[in-house]
Amino acid sequence: MKNILRNPAGFLFILVSMLAQACSGNKNAGEITAGTIITADLEANIGKGNIVDLSSIVSKIEYIPLETSETSLVDDVYEIYFENEMFYLGNRNMVKGCQVFDIRGNHLSFFDRTGRGPEEYPRANHADVLPGTGNIVIMGSATDVKVYDPYGKFLNKFQIPTDSRFDVRPVIFINDSTYAGVIYTSFRENSEYVAVLFTPGDTIFKFHFPIPSFQTEDPFVTDFHLSIPKSTDNKFYKPIGASTVMYRYKDQARLFFPYNDTIFSVNADKKIETPYVIKFGKTRNPGGAETMANMNKSATMTIPLENDDFLFLNFGLNDLAHEPYEKEIMLRSGRVHRYKVTNCYALLNKKTAHFTLLNQPEKGMPGLREDIQNGPPFWPKYISSTGELVSFCTSEELIGWAENHKVSPKLKKIIEKLDENDNPVVILAKQ
Repeated sequence: MKNILRNPAGFLFILVSMLAQACSGNKNAGEITAGTIITADLEANIGKGNIVDLSSIVSKIEYIPLETSETSLVDDVYEIYFENEMFYLGNRNMVKGCQVFDIRGNHLSFFDRTGRGPEEYPRANHADVLPGTGNIVIMGSATDVKVYDPYGKFLNKFQIPTDSRFDVRPVIFINDSTYAGVIYTSFRENSEYVAVLFTPGDTIFKFHFPIPSFQTEDPFVTDFHLSIPKSTDNKFYKPIGASTVMYRYKDQARLFFPYNDTIFSVNADKKIETPYVIKFGKTRNPGGAETMANMNKSATMTIPLENDDFLFLNFGLNDLAHEPYEKEIMLRSGRVHRYKVTNCYALLNKKTAHFTLLNQPEKGMPGLREDIQNGPPFWPKYISSTGELVSFCTSEELIGWAENHKVSPKLKKIIEKLDENDNPVVILAKQ
């Protein structure tokens, strides 16, 4: 018990386990009061699911075609952001920059500040779009962070504090004076921390998030993450943050660690809370040396999305999936690659604690059934700081959908004006 009390996050996890008995994640128990820990029982819901209508989540959905021209073409789009009434579309971490459009789909600018100048970055290793302003944050090296406006104008830069015990990446904005970061690599045999808080301009971190309790002896020693000495200084080199999930919700950093059921929350005032528990139970990989052997028998969770009412969850269920499907993509070589998809979306209602695994409205098309304008199944790829659910689909996908489904007159008019080679269509869902 003394060891647990020395570790505040470990103590919080014990508290979570005790309180979880009083809060069912699968039954509508009425309104949840502030401070209640909500449990989503994944283990009990494996093999179950329901189709959920989008109209039970939002009241409006808009389809916004993006302007298509030689200067506005969106290539290999993977990520989308929506802040300050602007859409940002680019590939992962904006490695190739991003196209910026206004809320009506008009092209505003192409952002890319790669280079070797003092206001540039050699390569984008992590990107973020700030709530409210829509300014773009680029982590361009191990410690270098630069901030730009949506048109690419350089605003400021800062360095992530350094520590001989670990390195930190990525970092996310919490408020004007605080960023949170994941401790990616530990240079100590026995790691002490998993995340940090700092203020731009700091030379040291102002808060270290201690390692919470885990359901395995050493969650960081697996077939993926071996402790190996660095050849240069003979220190341990343990990549502990490779599977850490971190995202921003309002002025808080949400953190989820493998082999721990709790989604933690920490704010700029260094206050740790444990608002949610995802009960993996027997679906959790036991870790250690048998990680790879148990990979297909276990479940994982990717980065959640969150608004005031729901957590939008995405689980990799592997052999546990009850609705697996085949998907194919065309590689640059022209060869068709087919693969099996075993992911399952889920909703956690923050006000009632009701947890639902989502069945596919149509085979191979996961998400919420779009019953407002009768478009394709919808699932957010981003949630704005003002609560809008944002996604996109290709023009070709929308045209193909309308050929086999009766869409609303409003959506039909939009689709009739599309060409298969047009830019993606942004989808904005809101109350």
